[in-house]
Amino acid sequence: MTSISPTKATPHLALALGAILLTPDLTLADESSFDDLWKLATLYQNPNNPYLEQFKLRGRYQGQYTHVDSDRGESSDWEDRRSRFGFDALMLERKIELRLDFQSNDGFQDFYDGLVDAYIRYKPNGSTAITLGKTKPLIGQYDWLESTNTQPTFERSQIFNQLNINRATAFTIEGSAQPFTWRSGIYSNSTPATTGGTGSWGDGEFGNLDGGYSYSFGIGYDFKEQLGTEKADARLDWLHSERREGDRVLGRYDDIIASTFWIKQGSVAVVFEDYYATGGNDEDSDVFGFFIQTMYDFVPDKFQLVGRYSFSASRGPNGIRPQGRYESTAEAMRGDTYQSVYLGGQYFIHGDKLKLLIGAEYAALGQNSHSDRYNGFDLLGGLRFSF
Repeated sequence: MTSISPTKATPHLALALGAILLTPDLTLADESSFDDLWKLATLYQNPNNPYLEQFKLRGRYQGQYTHVDSDRGESSDWEDRRSRFGFDALMLERKIELRLDFQSNDGFQDFYDGLVDAYIRYKPNGSTAITLGKTKPLIGQYDWLESTNTQPTFERSQIFNQLNINRATAFTIEGSAQPFTWRSGIYSNSTPATTGGTGSWGDGEFGNLDGGYSYSFGIGYDFKEQLGTEKADARLDWLHSERREGDRVLGRYDDIIASTFWIKQGSVAVVFEDYYATGGNDEDSDVFGFFIQTMYDFVPDKFQLVGRYSFSASRGPNGIRPQGRYESTAEAMRGDTYQSVYLGGQYFIHGDKLKLLIGAEYAALGQNSHSDRYNGFDLLGGLRFSF
């Protein structure tokens, strides 16, 4: 495989290294100075206004440098992974939440490259939320529903990434009656995927609603009282897709089941999440996969270590897809088993709102008849900024 030229990566990497070198000075800054700076994003706030309580800008930038070394070649590059901008509004005694943001693409070749979130949420009380618009399907509590701003790894797990789950035009309902929570939704499979938007409004953003539809239902239980921990959440989610040819999201499998258990006590947190998908076509045979991820606050509120082990297997010989961002660039082929080990850390300059990430991951994708479909090692470093 031909190596990617480092020309594009050089200025970005220099910027990231410069940020690391300047970090000791940043740690001396008063935390209130950061808070004052981030408060500038709130353009209006008046809790006594019955119509508009708050209007706040929102945005994020996530850039990363990646070096891939595999049995099929090596490559290095800088990627402007995520760049988004939009706003949040709280209205009518905070019962109405309005969110809209859009994305740019890698290298900012197009400043506007499609909507990401575009929804209105109604909260009639403290235990119910009803959402209408383009939003995340309600499945996969940690790997999907948790914001990438707070996740400590560069990439979601392989098993999640191959399921074809993405934002969709949706109607969802969420509720709670402690210690139980529940959620359900209906989604349009014709919604264009968030990555690679059309840059236009109308059907190009929300889809024309003429494709298949998907439905989800999930239930959760809070175990922290029984276990005596800060956090102990268990969830089970199911998504069923009435697929049609040409669906853009949620169109790869008929049924997906996901379960999550997330526990935290003191400086240690552990997440276990698994997925089982059935009813795929052709090579997309039934698949099962899981990951176990551990986070340890080596220096509280400043430096966190993270480790993750991932495993996936398929019923058919080619049911497992390689990770699209790294392994596919090294021309990895499909197989029936996948394993990876990730080790890394994140250094907090201003919590999850401004931080540096480093990581290394080894991945192996195999097939019964050809055990070495792919073996590779990734080194990653990057910056995450959000407001």
